[in-house]
Amino acid sequence: MKIGIVGLGSMGAQHLEGLAKLSGVEVAAVGTRDARARSGDLRHIGGNLKREGLVHDFSNVRPYEKWQDLIADPELDAVDLCLPTDMHAEVSMAALEAGKHVLCEKPMALRAADCDAMLSAANRNRRVLMIGHVLRFWPEFLMLSEFLKERGRDRVTSAIFRRHCEVPNWSRWLTDETRSGGAVLDMLIHDIDQALLLFGSPARVLAQSMGPVDTARIALEYDSGLQVHIEGGWFPPPLPFAMSFEVSAAGERMRYDDDGLHLGERAMVVPKADAYAAELAYFAECCRENRAPARCLPEDSARAVKLALLLKQSSDEDGRCLPCDL
Repeated sequence: MKIGIVGLGSMGAQHLEGLAKLSGVEVAAVGTRDARARSGDLRHIGGNLKREGLVHDFSNVRPYEKWQDLIADPELDAVDLCLPTDMHAEVSMAALEAGKHVLCEKPMALRAADCDAMLSAANRNRRVLMIGHVLRFWPEFLMLSEFLKERGRDRVTSAIFRRHCEVPNWSRWLTDETRSGGAVLDMLIHDIDQALLLFGSPARVLAQSMGPVDTARIALEYDSGLQVHIEGGWFPPPLPFAMSFEVSAAGERMRYDDDGLHLGERAMVVPKADAYAAELAYFAECCRENRAPARCLPEDSARAVKLALLLKQSSDEDGRCLPCDL
């Protein structure tokens, strides 16, 4: 299977390394306006994960400056889009119309209507469309899902997810809300997607700022009485990236943070796995079989965007509680 990567910023570099670990998958083309990155030199690429950029051998990789030329490449089976969010809908739909399978980084798009248009394009062209919600392949979050299945989701008494980093001034576009959607849509979308996956759609939602720079304290309210909380965003520097969760069910508590994964006071053994490589391997498998990505359906990703937009509305209205009908 031959794949082309469009966008070689922080996430494109991460995906490039993940794809290199897969058998039967060849990165045959790359697309970026960055001439240095097009040559394979990614040492200047930054990101909130503070990863070290590498120099890649692109001698057998076709370089494209324009994304339109890459998606027109007749030898490619699929494209991996690691672009600014405001480009997701346009490039995804063009690639689908060109007969390519598409993996698009999260969030799916800036607007609900664009998400719906992307879904229609995938269905019309009978191609795989998957959005890169990597937490669905993250070992600790997979173990949380198993914990909830075993204890019973109806026995959950509390749940909180946290995610933060300093404002991403290393990026040329993330801090422009018209391009990224801001921290709720770009960053907290990870936890919004997990909340929908694990607990379903809430009945009511509210969100308020936690202060500068772009932050939110979110409450998802369910008719059962459960409240799921999400906190975080982009804060003033210095603040390293961190994510965590704490969920209690049936009298037991699972906690994940910098100290690892714990069930009560007992440290859990977590399988070593590259979640990005697992996500990419699953996408490739779905492409080969031309089947819907059941583990990460684009319809779910569209719902996550719609919920994120509702939360942004609540925050803009000083935390007004809004009904949720996804």
